[in-house]
Amino acid sequence: MNNASTMEQVLACVEQLPPLSTAVVEVLASFERKDVDADEIAGKISLDQGMVTRVLRVANSAFYGFNGKVGTIHEAIVLLGFHNIRSLVVAAGLIRQFPPREHGQFDHNLFWRHNIGTGVCARVLASRLGKDGELAFTAGMLHDVGQLVVEVVCPEKSDAVAVHGASHDMTLLEAERAILGVDHAAIGFEVTKRWNFPAAIQLAIRDHHQPGQESGFLADVVHVASVLCHALDIGNTVNDRVTPLSPDAWQRLGLHWEMIKYGLPEIERQNAAASLMLGD
Repeated sequence: MNNASTMEQVLACVEQLPPLSTAVVEVLASFERKDVDADEIAGKISLDQGMVTRVLRVANSAFYGFNGKVGTIHEAIVLLGFHNIRSLVVAAGLIRQFPPREHGQFDHNLFWRHNIGTGVCARVLASRLGKDGELAFTAGMLHDVGQLVVEVVCPEKSDAVAVHGASHDMTLLEAERAILGVDHAAIGFEVTKRWNFPAAIQLAIRDHHQPGQESGFLADVVHVASVLCHALDIGNTVNDRVTPLSPDAWQRLGLHWEMIKYGLPEIERQNAAASLMLGD
C-alpha cells in the first residue's frame, strides 16, 4: 500500500469523526483574529460542563493561586485573560472529545501527559524568547494529534503499530511507516488542514520531528520542547526514545543550556497545573 492510498484511507475515516465542538473551533480561529468576542466564546464554552470542569480545575490550581475562587469561565477570563484560557479550552475540548477505548495498546494517559508536557515546555521557551507562549502551548499540546487520529479512526492499525514497534525495537516513526506507510506527523498535518487549524500550528505538527528553515518558529520550539519532554521522561512509554535534537532548530531559536536549566522549575510547576485537565 503506498503512502497516498494510506493517507486517503485515514482521511476517509476522519470524515466519520464527530466535528470538533463549536467552542474549540472558534478558540482555534481566534489565534488568527484580532476582533475576538471573548464573551461570546465564553458563553459557548460554558455549554460544555465537562470542558468547563477541566478548565476551572487548572485555573484554581496552585499555579494560578486562586484556590477555588474561580467558579465560571467568565470569571476565569476576567482573572486570567482570554489568551491564557483559550489554550486550556482547546486542550480540555480535545481530551474530552476523544476518550480512551478499553483494552487497546494505545496509552491515552501517557499520550496526553507527553503532549501537555510538550505544550508547557514550548510555552516556557517561547515566553523566554519573547514570543506568544499560548500559541506555542497549543501547538505543543497538539503536535502528536496524528497518533490520536489513527487510534480513534483505525484502532486496529494503532495496535499493530505499537506491537510492531515493540517486537522489532523500532522508533514510533519507523513502526508507523512500516505498518501505515505514513507517519503521524504527516497524518496530523492533513487532518488539521481539514479542521482549519491556524497555518503555523499545521506546520509545527507536520515538521516537529525534522523542522526546516521554512517550518517556522513554532515548529522549532515544539521540536525542542518534545525532545526535552522525552529527556525529562514526561509521558514516555516503555519503547520511547529521546528524539535526536536538531542543531539547526536549536541555533535558529538562539537557545542555550542555561536557559533550559533555569526554566526547569517553571516547566515542572506549569506541567503539574496543566496535567489537572486529565481525569474526569
